[in-house]
Formats: sequence, C-alpha cells, structure tokens
Amino acid sequence: MAVDRHLLATAMPLYGHAAEPLAPGQSWRTAALGVAAFASAAVVAVVCATTAAGSQSLFQGPAVRPVARARLASATPRNIPQLWSQRGSPSLDGAVAAPQETAMPSQEAHWGSRPTTQGPSSILALLTVPLLMVGAACAAYRQVFRQDAGTAWNMAAMASETPVNPEATFKTPGLIETVIANIKLIVSEVMLRIFVKRNPDTPLHRLPQRNIVSSDADIYVMAQKFPEKYRDTFLGWYKLYKEQVVQGGATEKEVWSVFNRIVDRLILLNKQPYTFQSAHKMLQEPYDYFEFGQMYSRLLVDYNKSYLRNLEKWDEIAEKIKRGENIILTGNHQSESDAAFIPLLLEVYNRKLGEQVIYVAGDRVVSDPMVQPFSMGRNLFCVHSKKHMDDDPRMSREAKQKMNRKTLLEMSKAFKKGGNLVWIAPSGGRDRKNAAGDWVPAEFDIDAVELMRALGAKSPNPTWLYPFAMATNAIMPPPDTRAQGTLGEKRIVNFTGVALSVGEAFAASGEGWLPEGMELGTEAAKQHLTDQIFEVVNDEYDVIKNVMKGFGDGTYVVPNGKQPWKEGARSPVEL
Repeated sequence: MAVDRHLLATAMPLYGHAAEPLAPGQSWRTAALGVAAFASAAVVAVVCATTAAGSQSLFQGPAVRPVARARLASATPRNIPQLWSQRGSPSLDGAVAAPQETAMPSQEAHWGSRPTTQGPSSILALLTVPLLMVGAACAAYRQVFRQDAGTAWNMAAMASETPVNPEATFKTPGLIETVIANIKLIVSEVMLRIFVKRNPDTPLHRLPQRNIVSSDADIYVMAQKFPEKYRDTFLGWYKLYKEQVVQGGATEKEVWSVFNRIVDRLILLNKQPYTFQSAHKMLQEPYDYFEFGQMYSRLLVDYNKSYLRNLEKWDEIAEKIKRGENIILTGNHQSESDAAFIPLLLEVYNRKLGEQVIYVAGDRVVSDPMVQPFSMGRNLFCVHSKKHMDDDPRMSREAKQKMNRKTLLEMSKAFKKGGNLVWIAPSGGRDRKNAAGDWVPAEFDIDAVELMRALGAKSPNPTWLYPFAMATNAIMPPPDTRAQGTLGEKRIVNFTGVALSVGEAFAASGEGWLPEGMELGTEAAKQHLTDQIFEVVNDEYDVIKNVMKGFGDGTYVVPNGKQPWKEGARSPVEL
C-alpha cells in the first residue's frame, strides 16, 4: 500500500474535517450525538482555560527517556553482535529498553507544570475529566455508526509477503478502544493549547514527546480525522511499515513508538512550520530529531544482509578530516531515507563520523511537510535544483536563486575552515528505472560536480571527491517518475538489506586525474572528471546492489564487504 506524503499536512488540524453524508435512518441519532460532543468539548475548553491559570497543568507529557544510542555507547566489542542480532536497538522512548534504563528527570519533560494549589480550581479541573469522556464517547460513537463495515477496510493488497508474526497484523479496534483513542487525541490537543497559552514564545518544535499513539486503535482513530481520500493510504502506510519491520524482528511497541513520534512532530510542525536556513545544523536538543529519523529507518534495515564495502576507505576519510581536509561524497541517490544510512551503518564502527555528514539537500527535503521533521535532524546545505526550480509555487524562482547564492557562501566558508564531510547527488534527484526497466544510477550533472570541485579547490585545505555508491532503493523505492509541480508522492516500504561503497578519491586540485594539456574549469575537464566519477559509482553499485530485496536471492555476500555491527569492529580513527 502506498501513502501520499502530503496527506498529513492537509489533514491537520485534527478536529476540523467536515462530516460525511449520513445514511437514511441515522440522521437524528448522529446529529444529536454530534451536538452533544461539540457542546461537551466547548465546556471542557472553557473549564480547562479557567483552571490552567492557577493550578498545576492538567496534563503532563512523559519524561524524556534515553535514546537508542545509549545502549550502543555502552556496548563492548564482546556484546555488540548479540545486541544487533537480537534487533537490540531500543525504541526512542524506551519501549524496549533494558530494565536499568529509567526515565531521566528533565525540566523540558513537563508541559509548563507549576506548583499545585488547592481549592475550587482544582475541583473544576477534576470535573473536566468526565465531561471530556462524554464528549469523546459521543464523537467515537458517531464515527462508528457512520462507518460502512463493507468498505472501511477495503484496502489494496500489500506489496509484500504474507505476515508470519501475529504482531504484524493490524488489529481493528472495537468501540471501547475507539472511545479511549478519541479521548487521548482530545486530551493531547487540549494539553497543547494550554501549554501554548502559557508559553507563547516557545517554539513548538522544541516541545518534549507526547504520548499520542500507543496502539493500532490510536492509528485508526487518527486516520478518521483525515479527509476521506487519505484515510486508507495513511492506514496502508502504517500497516505495511508494521508488517515489514515486525517480520524483521521489531515489536509492536517499537512500531507504535516510531509512529507516535512521527504523528506528534507532524502535528506540531503543521501548527508552526519550521524555517530552514541555508546552512542548517542538526537539532538534537531539547528534542533529538537526529535519533527520530534514525529509528524510523533503522527498523527497516536487515543488518544480516547489509554491508559496508571498502571499509578501509572510511578510516582514510576520517584521517583526512582530522587533518582539516574536506571530503565530498559524490554519489547516486536512491531513497528518501538515504540520509540515514551512513550514520546507521557506521553507528558501531565510527558513530561520530556518521553524524558529521553535511547533506546537500534539494527543495523537497525542506519543503515537504512529511519530510521536514526528518530533515531537521541532519546537517544541511539547502539548495534548489535547477531541474525543479518551478515545482513549488509557494516560493518564487527569484527567492530560490537568492537562497542558492547564500548557500554557496555558506559552503565556501565551510570549505575554507576545513574538516567537512559533505554528501551530494549530482543527478539532482533519486535514481529512476532506465529504458530496460532496471534501477540504475541517474546521470550526473557536470556543473554540479564542477561546482563542488571548484569550491574545494579554493580552500586552503586539500579537498577530495570520493565516488560513493548506495544500494538503498528497495527500502523505500521512489515512483517511476516525479510528479511535477506538486508536493507528496506515493511510496511503499520494505525490510531489506542495504549497502554502501566508496571508491578511490579524486583531488579537487586536479592532481592525479587531469590529462596533460587539459585545463581545470574547461568543459572538457568538467566532463572528464564527471565521467570518471560516474563510472566508478556505477561499477561499485553493480557490486553491491544484489543485497536488496528483489535484486538478489537473499544470500548475496558483497566482495570486501564488512558488517562491523555484527563483528564488534571499531575504527582505529577517533574523531
């Protein structure tokens, strides 16, 4: 089942969608229930607003808990293989963390809590609970009665194998579960409004994690808040993700944890969008957006079938970065999750190196509502590709060109300072199928390659362009063609192996690769460099691509491929 990535942006706010036409015989009943629900919600809002000013916050968010990296940080070469073989990465909110991992006290973890006071205001606060339950129950009852049982779960067949784990199956919620899920949604909305009223200057993207999704029923109820045309696609995305990762060894709690974070961040960012600067630094405090994105992709990776080819090249890269030299990974681009795979596959071997990557990001990476929270956890140089300059009408061509010029200045400053690890896809987008129907690296733009080379050559620090191949298509394959002028696309996800490979470096100075008599900066020199790098990328891709689902038979072993997460290997070069 595919999902439109723009659906959540158009679906918010949660409680504002219009009612569908009622079936004959239901009008009087559903109308009365709707009025009761609306009236109850209004009373609750008034009472909450009154009591919030003088009493302790009615609703407190969960304490911030250790992220998944905590367990890896304390791992030893002796127990790393066991941790990974058991899919031991804990969920982001500690759902499957070890017993000793307890909640960490944090001022940020509470939604504007104040000293408790006694008196009528506290009593009024308690009275809001039954009113809230009545309103939510009426709303839930109305939802159930207007749902056509014959079409509610008429969803397209999943593009995957039959689930073998009972936990992988989506569980249709009953009436009580639906009522409880509705109550949770309304509570979270009221809690957020109280917090915003008390803290109008606090950016919403900095708020701690809320508990919105902790069951299939929560997902189902959430989907009912979307416009009708998006309901099945959202549920389909969730069901396919759950099916795939649970078959890979994840638990239901991990799936709920992932979608809880996704839904929570999307709600907040829809209410208050985040603006990316030309040079964006990853956000890890007070909310860890980096780990937010890592967990979503981590559960989709089959580590038993994944490889890092030419691992020694990563040590070479780390050594050069320590000396203040610049590294440009010049490669193909296959899935929306590509920014996660360098940190994921280096997580055990050289975690700091993986987190240091700066990604040259296109317009959709920062403008698509579904992608924004994932992008906030990455270091970015934000640019607008000349191929898609007119796609998003919300920003003029002139404004995009101005931002590109500012980004070039930021990149130039960074290269002059030195010690950067930059990733760029000179094709300007993800790989697509060729005429024969095969997924292959897309052609590189010679101007994009030359731009990076020229920026590096002007730096007082040596700069190197490394051919970089990614075999990540199967984990989240893109559509065959890109829809022009619109944000959002349909996609599927798979639990699959992935692989990365690095080739021999090309000096930005031209030393070692520039033919005698050819001058840097000429069309001939630009084409020559681009052709050489692209050839290496294609050769490396052909070596690693069969690790992916649908490309090989599942038994492929990458030549000179390593699995440091299983072997407990650590890089000799520490950053």
